[in-house]
Amino acid sequence: IGNLADISLRALHVLSLCDTLACEDTRHSQTLLRAYGLDKSSAQWLAVHQHNEAEAAEEVIRRLQAGQRVGYVSDAGTPAVSDPGARLAWQVQSAGLRVMPLPGASSVTALLSACGTPVGDSTGFVFVGFLSSKAMERAREIELLSKEPRTQILLEAPHRIEALASALAVLGTRPVTLGRELTKQFEEIATVAAQDVTAWIAANPQRTRGEYALVIHAQTQEASSTGNH
Repeated sequence: IGNLADISLRALHVLSLCDTLACEDTRHSQTLLRAYGLDKSSAQWLAVHQHNEAEAAEEVIRRLQAGQRVGYVSDAGTPAVSDPGARLAWQVQSAGLRVMPLPGASSVTALLSACGTPVGDSTGFVFVGFLSSKAMERAREIELLSKEPRTQILLEAPHRIEALASALAVLGTRPVTLGRELTKQFEEIATVAAQDVTAWIAANPQRTRGEYALVIHAQTQEASSTGNH
């Protein structure tokens, strides 16, 4: 997710009111705010990312207890959905303080809303996120995915998409929808059989660039019956 216009009017209003902006990367968040004419002094920025989340949460709590309004911004989508923020939200709530969600951009719901389902009524979905970067562990994880009949959502970085594509081939004809660079200038959404994902990526060199969200579609009744014989 990366289109500046994805941000909501409510989010802009709240960001303008915040005394402190905690964020995954202050440079990215400053660019976002400045695009909308918002500026914060250096003292109002606080870095909270996956490497310092537990410790930085203590500073967020201290500022909240002092009466400040603190907003948290992650780089590429709604915080705490495969982005830092989950530990922060937990620690803030555990301290007896309120966490207010600001609904925002998410590659998970964006791709689900565009790819449909081959099985009629939705059977729900399972959010998986990133698989292991280690080949053997990833193969084991995909074996487990193959036994899950519901729709599953994966995320992947561009430098690992070819390895994931190769590993997904064991799912055979099960449909996979790939969402590349969602909401950005070069957005691309395509549905192919799992065994054809590698060929789809190889067909265009640009497809090894950009962040991916992938939907492994729910198994149809016929496919699950065939798999049981």
